[in-house]
Amino acid sequence: MKSSSCINNKIMRHQQGATLIIVMIILLIIVVVGILAVRVALVSLGVATNSQVNQLNFQSSDTPLAWFNNVAPTTITDFDNVIGAALKENESNPGGEYIFCYKPVSSTVGFAQTVDASLIRKADSGNNATVDTGGVAGFCNLSRDFGSNRQAVVTQVAVSIPTDTNNTTPGSGLPRGINVSEGTQLPKSMTSTQRIRVTTTAMLPAYSASSISSIQQACLSSSTAKISDDLTATLGAGSEYTLGKCLSDNGVPFSTQVQEFNYLNQLTEVTVPGS
Repeated sequence: MKSSSCINNKIMRHQQGATLIIVMIILLIIVVVGILAVRVALVSLGVATNSQVNQLNFQSSDTPLAWFNNVAPTTITDFDNVIGAALKENESNPGGEYIFCYKPVSSTVGFAQTVDASLIRKADSGNNATVDTGGVAGFCNLSRDFGSNRQAVVTQVAVSIPTDTNNTTPGSGLPRGINVSEGTQLPKSMTSTQRIRVTTTAMLPAYSASSISSIQQACLSSSTAKISDDLTATLGAGSEYTLGKCLSDNGVPFSTQVQEFNYLNQLTEVTVPGS
């Protein structure tokens, strides 16, 4: 009887040890599953945040272009306005780029007055552009020039007259209704056409690891001005002179959109000469 009791006690002790091991394995599995769930949630949050940032930047960079399309050409091509100033500047000194900060939440939109713009040019050497006129007037202030009441995205606009070769069909910019080979003249009007390139760059500096003040100094100040247009043949895509390249180097999420417009100037005779 004594020997039988000892055997039963040993079996119970072995069973208690196996239960502990099983419980530990179950706890380990629960911990691993929990860690994986947290990691999946963090990845999903990051993807959702990136999608939201990209959408905010895209919409903000698209807004000035939509505004440009909905304003009368006679309004924005006046010499006191940025578009008109760029056209006039191109006649005597091509290659400049007018920049201004698009601030729809303030009283100044940006396209209207050249007083709120800066004229910059690509430097002959070095990474920075030179500021011809305007000083810091056209550069966005990353701490206050937000494009909406959300106070997150800042949008800078650049207007330039392209000096690169137009890759469109030859003759596409000529006025219609004339025959150049026969010297046919327009009977009642004279027309001219000019390409206008508008580059918008929307950025969200708060999501960068760099400080806002350092980004301001590196990319958006008169002493370190950067050309926005990276399509010009003298610059090339991804050039070190561009604003987009500077923002990328500083880890700032941004979106750049470029649109070209053909400005057609037509003078129509409405009265008989000498009447």
